[in-house]
Amino acid sequence: MEEKGDWSCFPPHCRVMRDPREREHGDWRESVISGGEHLKRVLDEYGELGFECLLEELSEKDVEGCAKCFKLAEERVYRVYVRPKH
Repeated sequence: MEEKGDWSCFPPHCRVMRDPREREHGDWRESVISGGEHLKRVLDEYGELGFECLLEELSEKDVEGCAKCFKLAEERVYRVYVRPKH
C-alpha cells in the first residue's frame, strides 16, 4: 500500500472502471462495497474462485450510510462488480 487505506496494486484479474457504461456490458454483477484490507481479501478470494473484478471508486457522498468507518481509516472505497473469467 502506498498510503494508509489505499490498496493501489490490484491483482491482475481486477481493474478500475474508467467509464460507468462499462458495467452495462459483459454480465457484471454488483458484489460488495469495501475498502482497505477487506477489499484486498475480497479481490484475492474472487480471483481464487475464477472471477474478474471491475472496481468503481466511490465518493463519500456515494456511501453516506457506512462512510464513517472508511473515513476514520482514511480508506478509498470501491463498489466491486464481478463476472466469471472468460
